[in-house]
Amino acid sequence: MTMNVVIDRPEARWLPSRHRFALARLIAYIRLRFDRPSAAQPEHLILPIDRDQTAAEMNCVAVWVLATTTCYVAASLPFRLPLSLVLAIPLAAIVIHLPVVTIGPLVRLVMGDGNNIGILSVITMGLLLIASSYAVTTTSWARFAAWLFFGVLAVNCAAAVILWLLRGAVRAGEEQCVR
Repeated sequence: MTMNVVIDRPEARWLPSRHRFALARLIAYIRLRFDRPSAAQPEHLILPIDRDQTAAEMNCVAVWVLATTTCYVAASLPFRLPLSLVLAIPLAAIVIHLPVVTIGPLVRLVMGDGNNIGILSVITMGLLLIASSYAVTTTSWARFAAWLFFGVLAVNCAAAVILWLLRGAVRAGEEQCVR
């Protein structure tokens, strides 16, 4: 497996191709387009061009998924809120990983030994979408977490549409930075 890198170009931090989700790619494109290089640049810089290399983006999504799942698990427990939230955090971590350990081997059996992270991510987000669809119809306090989940999805979809409309400008900005 090969990886593309950019050497000694600090503005490459904001290449949209270094981000996985549309909202992060749109923010990166805006920063790439409008930020000016600062005087305090590192002497040497090597940046990978890989969609999964941005720790801030990946951690934000992981916390968002864990927090949403924790809300759903806490709402389903028979305890009052402070106690149910404390108990729900480790249970939510287990619930999130159950599809990976149960469906993961099946995906590997069908698809082979390749990089199946994308498939497992779609399955995890699909299950969270189903859980959110259910939670939004309830009268529990978890419906607010479900609406927030759908709001974040809607903003990401809007960012994807904007990026699609700006695809030529995004490509040109990336090519200019990589030269």
